[in-house]
Amino acid sequence: MAGNQQVFEQAMRQAADYAWDRQWDKAISAYMKALTEFPDDLMALTGIGQALLETRQLSKALSVYQRAIKLAPEDPAIRCRLADVLDRLGRQDEAVATYMTVADAYLRQRMVEQAIETWQQVIRLSPGNVQAHQNLAKAYAGRGQTERAIHEYIVLAAIYQKQGEIEQATQQCQAALQLDARNAEAKRALHDLKNNQPIQVQLDLEAPTVDVCEGPTPAETPTEKASSSSPADQARQRALSELAEAFFEEGEEEEVPAAGLSDYTRGGPRVAVAQEMTRAQLDALIGQAIDYQMHGRVEEAIDAYRRAIEGGVNTAAAHFNLGLLYQEKMRFDEAIVHLTEAMRDPDYILGARFALGQCYRAQGKLDEALAHFIEVLKIVDLQTVQRDQVDDLIQVYESLTGGFMAKGSPEEAERFANALVEFLSSKGWEDKVVEARHRLDSITEEGTTMSLVEMLGVPGSEEIMSAMSITQEYIKRNMLFTAMEECFWVIQRFPFYLPLHMRLAEILLRENRIEEAAAKYLTVAEVYQTRGDFQQAISVYKKILRLTPMDVSVRAKLIDLLVSHGQIDQALEHYMIMADCYYQLAQVSKALEKYNEALRLAPRGDPKHGWQVQILHRIGDIEMQRLEWRQATRIYEQIKSIAPTDEKARVYLVDLYFKLKEKERALAEIDELTALYERQHKPDKILAALENAITLRPEELSLRQRLAQAYIKQGKKAEAIEVLDTLGKEQLDKGLKDQAARTIQSIIALEPPNPEAYRKLLARIRP
Repeated sequence: MAGNQQVFEQAMRQAADYAWDRQWDKAISAYMKALTEFPDDLMALTGIGQALLETRQLSKALSVYQRAIKLAPEDPAIRCRLADVLDRLGRQDEAVATYMTVADAYLRQRMVEQAIETWQQVIRLSPGNVQAHQNLAKAYAGRGQTERAIHEYIVLAAIYQKQGEIEQATQQCQAALQLDARNAEAKRALHDLKNNQPIQVQLDLEAPTVDVCEGPTPAETPTEKASSSSPADQARQRALSELAEAFFEEGEEEEVPAAGLSDYTRGGPRVAVAQEMTRAQLDALIGQAIDYQMHGRVEEAIDAYRRAIEGGVNTAAAHFNLGLLYQEKMRFDEAIVHLTEAMRDPDYILGARFALGQCYRAQGKLDEALAHFIEVLKIVDLQTVQRDQVDDLIQVYESLTGGFMAKGSPEEAERFANALVEFLSSKGWEDKVVEARHRLDSITEEGTTMSLVEMLGVPGSEEIMSAMSITQEYIKRNMLFTAMEECFWVIQRFPFYLPLHMRLAEILLRENRIEEAAAKYLTVAEVYQTRGDFQQAISVYKKILRLTPMDVSVRAKLIDLLVSHGQIDQALEHYMIMADCYYQLAQVSKALEKYNEALRLAPRGDPKHGWQVQILHRIGDIEMQRLEWRQATRIYEQIKSIAPTDEKARVYLVDLYFKLKEKERALAEIDELTALYERQHKPDKILAALENAITLRPEELSLRQRLAQAYIKQGKKAEAIEVLDTLGKEQLDKGLKDQAARTIQSIIALEPPNPEAYRKLLARIRP
């Protein structure tokens, strides 16, 4: 009998909400309700399985996952969960067998990275598992991760040696040497085996918690011999080609002049040659250096390159190769000197930075190593993006550099370094970069740019990217519930991956669950900030404010972040908005407090924005509305001192001085304002300012006198006579006969159309 779809979906939503809030008992009840309607629903089964795991009901979880496997026997993720339950129940042998099955399933789906991680789980439970080590060795070798493959072969040799199978142990050492005949660890293992000594390898066969796939520490294997496709190897090939071209090009031998340096220009790079060496001698040294390097005679190659450079060969190619050779001999300080010198040439920046990162990493200086590794990734990544993405991507990488170094997580930093080295040492990594960029752009929200770190610095990136693509497709089809369930599913496995949480917030937003979406975005922003990824945190805070513009607490967090990272102008913009929000909420004192905070920050902003004047005007407006005339006057006087040409401040000052009964200051201010307009050749503004002042203060006769004078100056006799006529009448009404007489005399001097009438009026005033 078919179940009720509506009841099922409602129960699943409730279960998802309870799971999100970690109310696992309620989640279990909701999932049970859903399973009552559709007992074989895989999503409900895996959901309740996770909830049972969280509440430590391991036996019940085991039954649930066993049932789920019957429904989806080819799903490696479900088998992986089953293995986890078996592990927790102490049934390690069964867990190991299940993990091995999971790895096989991943391989059938060509998910090699997941298979590798699964074999690592096997080794965690069973360090001596030969099959897992063999599979890892083959996988690493196939991916060009030579060092890791060699390490696995040596671990196998140690296991076989302990079991007394010396022939098998020897075969493993030989397999390692086939990958790299010069590998010191493999040579040492074979030597120990032949001399009946225990093979020294970073693996304790008695300790089940050792994870040999973490790789040796920098102190144990200071250099990474990547495959021939790494940036360092590519640069080495370039360097050898350049040096060989100069060496083999035909040309006459000539002595170098006795004084100073001359230019050695045989083929390509310019080489400065010291006076005591001839070109032929330098040719011989370079030829020897190339030959020694090609045949693995490292010490001899170092000596030849060193002497050539001391003799005047000062090319990036020579410095780069010498740096690599020093790196191979673990002489890292000397390697760093020459690799840094090689970095001056743009053609060697990528390879030199890659090698420098390896050197610093080997010395245990993770901060310096990461600075170079992230720069390598940035150079590579910038070559794949559109022009309009470049600035955003640069900001992302700048934030990443500071973030990795600020958060003090050596484990995460080491993991990222390992991932980057492995990726850039794998075959065809250039094509993989382009493919990765395409995938990132396809799942990125509009207006944001993701970096390659999202692919390299995240365990399980393939599965995560797949989930991001799937959820995006569900959203396009408006299958929001399905998209949300997929998000929850993957978040349970990879809770640290924040874009998944961002995708979940996007789904909530599309369901018009604004508050929940904003809350989810806020959590993501705070985690980004904690991780030191400030650019992403800023971006998410801005997204929240587009949803809830009146949220002053979020805006305050954004302001603090912007200020702490020197983005002062943006911080001031948000200060203005926040203060305005407080004002709209009728919290005037709080608004003034924020404006004053912004005012203290304003001197650090770009002068072209005139932040101080903008902020003071806002404060002045509030004080005017509060009828705080004296305080408002002080504000506008401050504006006038900062920006003498600010018209609004001067107009307000005229009005304020009148309000404060300071008539003389008001008139002086209007005179200064009209003088300013006169200097600026703005006659219309003079008239407008005086007319506006008269409108506000019609009883102030001195303003009419000034307006009349302005009309006269501009040759507008009729307008001047009209103003003076009105002025004279008001003077007479107030009994100011002397002033009225002078006003009438001024009118007569302007030759009005009816001068006799004004003369008769003047005669009556002065009999």
